[in-house]
Amino acid sequence: MRKSTYPVAKPEDFNVSSAAIEQVIQDIRVKHNLQLHSFLMLRQGTLLWEEYFRDGESCSAHVMYSVSKSFTSTAIGMAQQQGLLSVDDKLYDFFPEHLSLCDSDYKRDVTLRHLLMMGSGFENNENDIFGSFKDLTSQALSQQIINKPGTVFNYYTLGSFLLSAVFSKVYPDGIHSYLRNKLFTPMGFSHSHWDIDANRIPMGGFGLFINAYDLTRLGQLYLQEGNWEGQQLVPKEYIKEATIKQIDNSNHPSGNPDWTAGYGYQFWQNKMGGYRADGMFGQYCIVLPEKQVVIVMTSHLDNMQIPLTAISDILLPAIEE
Repeated sequence: MRKSTYPVAKPEDFNVSSAAIEQVIQDIRVKHNLQLHSFLMLRQGTLLWEEYFRDGESCSAHVMYSVSKSFTSTAIGMAQQQGLLSVDDKLYDFFPEHLSLCDSDYKRDVTLRHLLMMGSGFENNENDIFGSFKDLTSQALSQQIINKPGTVFNYYTLGSFLLSAVFSKVYPDGIHSYLRNKLFTPMGFSHSHWDIDANRIPMGGFGLFINAYDLTRLGQLYLQEGNWEGQQLVPKEYIKEATIKQIDNSNHPSGNPDWTAGYGYQFWQNKMGGYRADGMFGQYCIVLPEKQVVIVMTSHLDNMQIPLTAISDILLPAIEE
């Protein structure tokens, strides 16, 4: 039985149209015939909609794919507050055993901040490397850097893994254990799982499994600037940095508006405003601070722009001040 987190109300009690929410869901599931697994919406910390479209979905841990990156970023922000690391630390300083791989000026300049903002400059050969699942850390560190760090956006999941590998250096139990102890338990998360590599390092950029309801907690935590029931779990300053545009990503190959509006620290900027964590096949945690809204969807779909367009075009106009 999950710990109750939010008060519950009808959408109209918070100036949101129920019909518009239903239309968004119909647009995704019926008009476009996409597999939506859950849809949840909060406003001002109140749960207005919670609907599931598969048996057992309400309590099942769902694969989050790249939503995992936003949890990795969150842990980095928390660890920085503790003094375990800094986003301005140099990447290769954490790996003295691999210092011989730091063989260029660009490599010597790479910081955790560059990894967070997808601007590390590494040549992107990650598919071949992930396919091996053998000593990912040394393979990742051995890759050449082809762009000056901080200058060019390149969506690089292997960089998110390196953030997890760094985390294991300062917290040997790893990033998942850290989050369980310092975030998931205080916030009432239920079951979680994170895939690991051959050296037992959580994958960082993917591989996290949680349920959709727990994902709303991440969105609400960020909406509340890191404060949860009176505890400042994530520094307010880090929340702001992570969720604003840190690098231009107009070069993203999709060309879709919600993937070219800017990128923060493992968070995407929305064209409609606000920001989001998102993962392959339609895992979304959308935060709209100006509306005090959090929307979570889990899915298995191949067109990730359709749900975002439905939110922007159908639901947003139906949310009154």
